[in-house]
Amino acid sequence: MRKQGKFAVSLALAALLLSGCTAQVDEPVRRYRLASSQSATYVTNQACQRFCDLVEQATDGSIVIEPFFDNGLGSDDEALEQCTYGGVDFVRTTVSAAAQYAPQLTALQMPYLYDSDEHLFRVLDGTVGQQALDSLAPAGLTGLTYFYAGYRCFFTVDQPISSLDDMRGLRLGTGALGDMDLLVEQWGAIAVPLTREQFALALRAGQIDGAEDNLPTYVDSGYYKLAPYWTYDRHTYNADVLIASSSTWDDFSEEELAMLRDCASKAAAWQRDHWLSAEVRAMLHASRSGCYMGLLDEEQIAHFRASAQQLYDQLTAEQQRVVEEVGNLADEVE
Repeated sequence: MRKQGKFAVSLALAALLLSGCTAQVDEPVRRYRLASSQSATYVTNQACQRFCDLVEQATDGSIVIEPFFDNGLGSDDEALEQCTYGGVDFVRTTVSAAAQYAPQLTALQMPYLYDSDEHLFRVLDGTVGQQALDSLAPAGLTGLTYFYAGYRCFFTVDQPISSLDDMRGLRLGTGALGDMDLLVEQWGAIAVPLTREQFALALRAGQIDGAEDNLPTYVDSGYYKLAPYWTYDRHTYNADVLIASSSTWDDFSEEELAMLRDCASKAAAWQRDHWLSAEVRAMLHASRSGCYMGLLDEEQIAHFRASAQQLYDQLTAEQQRVVEEVGNLADEVE
């Protein structure tokens, strides 16, 4: 009986050993980081979260991209710089910030360049937009997709802007990068270059009389509490861009790259569908909070547009080519 018992134990041990040899070993989870400014509730950051969730679902959890909002990995410019060498894996940033690494992108954000949202979408979704994304490659960056960032307008502390003359002498916060400082000065105002994170502090301290941004950011960042006069001048239609570090991009197989691009495309489509409602919610929130929401008449818009033309003359030949291609995609006038 003892021999039979020992034999049974030996068989059991052998079975365990064999099962251990043949059991599949779970693949380790590969983790990456995505940097983005503004809060988790901001509609474009909701799209970033959606991108991360779609990737995790598509890979059954083997690839996890963790988003860091509210500048958790540094400001836009800092995160983007880290992305060039793989310190940050993915970044959602403005086209103007990314343009320092790809001058073609500058040509996509010129003042009064687009007739409508649809005109902008034709550009971003077509060859012109893709070529601009591809131009990030020499800087070690891979452009995945665009997020719609709406039209940008001015907001001020003491009084609304109702004409070009109202711009004279205003100290207006502009992005630390891009050509908005040149444009503002052509309109007679004083440009005060700041990072997005410095706008609120400068408004509180009385260092600037206003700034410019899109409507959801105006509310999400709390600017509406500090500068309650919003002017619908729509001087630029803009986009954000989702970027991957090229060193991170090289980690993925061809199948994974296709999956990542598909997830980014789906997240961008979702964001575009939800942007309009985000604008409406922001407008209602600002107006119910006592903000003045004013419109510029067509005559004044024509004055602003004419005063902006000099900026086009300063573009490189390559940028002017892009602008011409954008113009070729303009809305047809019936």
